[in-house]
Amino acid sequence: MQEGLTPSSFPSFTVLMTVYNGMPYLREAVESILTQSLREFVFLVLNNGSTDGSGEYLADLEKRRAGARPLLRVRHLPENIGRTAVLNTGLELVETEVTAIIDADDVAMPRRLEKQAAFLRDHPEIDLVGSDVTYINSAGRRVGEDSFPADHRTLCNRLPLYNQFAHAACAFRTPAARAVGGYPSEYPYAQDMGLWIAMLRNGSMAGNVREPLAGIRIHRGQATGEKGLRVARMEDDSRLADAMFGIPGLSSASRQAACFRGALALFRLGRKKQAFRQLWRGFWEAPLLLPWNPILWERLTLERKRGDP
Repeated sequence: MQEGLTPSSFPSFTVLMTVYNGMPYLREAVESILTQSLREFVFLVLNNGSTDGSGEYLADLEKRRAGARPLLRVRHLPENIGRTAVLNTGLELVETEVTAIIDADDVAMPRRLEKQAAFLRDHPEIDLVGSDVTYINSAGRRVGEDSFPADHRTLCNRLPLYNQFAHAACAFRTPAARAVGGYPSEYPYAQDMGLWIAMLRNGSMAGNVREPLAGIRIHRGQATGEKGLRVARMEDDSRLADAMFGIPGLSSASRQAACFRGALALFRLGRKKQAFRQLWRGFWEAPLLLPWNPILWERLTLERKRGDP
């Protein structure tokens, strides 16, 4: 821990993890939190009706760690209530100033909490802080990375491109998230981005620690390619485009890019009339800017490379 940064100088932290059939990556994710350089925090884990041994592992771990620091609290739900609902259930149980997120298949770097706690202490105007991320494969080997801007304005203006806040790398002030109702229930897939946008619309400021503090795992067990979830992603994209318009100070280029992103999602959903309305709205947002809109063209390039929304 850096000299002069004592636990008492930091805001109080809870790390929130939700788990549904988290094996075989759950142990590594949990250990990455239990071995953090910052020791004074609560680690709240919600077992969302797992059937693969995750619940037994967590129950045994909680028993073995009774009284140890950081404090581990496990809650077991009898059945899976869905991703958004379980995140909100966890958020309701948080009793600290700050909530940090870790997903059950990702890992936190050893000083992640220390660095984000120091950032929030030194920037009281910031409610949401992310970090750069490293992408890892099923074996834990690095396969890529992503860097995000440091300042609030640039972060907001790049949201139409893609989410600038990796969920498993984020920490936020708990009252600011609760003030907007937590994770929005209408987002089955992009509930994290839905929350970030709601907070920004409500006046929250955002920042970013410019170093990788989380390892985001890419593996075959992820459900993002399933047909039902692909439809949910497109539905969410169309909602996000409208929601972004409420972010204070969003540039015309970003508003135009948001319209075109939403229009693409609507076309893929077969809602052509709505899609054309969104295209028209985007055109009139900044007609002279359209041929040179860097955010729009970067998004379209990304779409072509990925082949999906």
